[in-house]
Amino acid sequence: MAAYEKQQPPSQQQPPLNAAYYGPPIPPPQPAYYPPPPPRRGGARCLLCSLFRVLVLVAIALGVAVLVLWLVFRPEAPKVYADSAALSRFDLGAGNSSGGDLLQYNLTVDIRVRNPNRFSIRYDNAEAQALYDGDRFGYDPLQNFYVDSKSDARITAEFTGSAVLDDDDAQRTYRTENGEGFYYVNVRVYSDLSFKVGVFRLHYYKRKISCVLRLPVPAAGGNANATPMTTLGTRCDVDF
Repeated sequence: MAAYEKQQPPSQQQPPLNAAYYGPPIPPPQPAYYPPPPPRRGGARCLLCSLFRVLVLVAIALGVAVLVLWLVFRPEAPKVYADSAALSRFDLGAGNSSGGDLLQYNLTVDIRVRNPNRFSIRYDNAEAQALYDGDRFGYDPLQNFYVDSKSDARITAEFTGSAVLDDDDAQRTYRTENGEGFYYVNVRVYSDLSFKVGVFRLHYYKRKISCVLRLPVPAAGGNANATPMTTLGTRCDVDF
């Protein structure tokens, strides 16, 4: 039967297949692509950023430490008492040429400060003021004082001199209290307060102690040196 098969022209004959060929040729591998690195920041800028982070962490740590110590120690307001006082003169005269009423006074007050806390308290820039019927008439700069933990400190405020009261009602109040036998005088102590908790020292500025005293009317012509101290035991208000 081969004699009867038609012979194909050479141009139409299929090339022999290679046993190792299974598809189109595989292209050679391409080199991997890596994006260019980001530009490096300046050294000074990186240093400032790192320093800022450190400062923020330190501030947070200090704040947490102060809060923990505050909660542990639980500071309480000091307890203040006006233990005794001596009022040897308290004369309010009629109006004068400059207006107002002239008050002549001589007052000594002993004050006791009790610190109930487990840390010490320091009072700086302390000053005492005396007021009558809302008007200030006396002033006494005090020495700085220190109150140890669980202990007391005693201070003495002395007011001597004269002052003009501009309040029109002061004369009326004076006559009323003179008839009752007692004058009501407000003594205030202002100071900058600080205390130490652990390694931290906290400051408060211009704190106030206010004591309302009920003082007996002094005898006529009383001597300041001979006037006895009157026991009071008055509890004072404390701004803490």
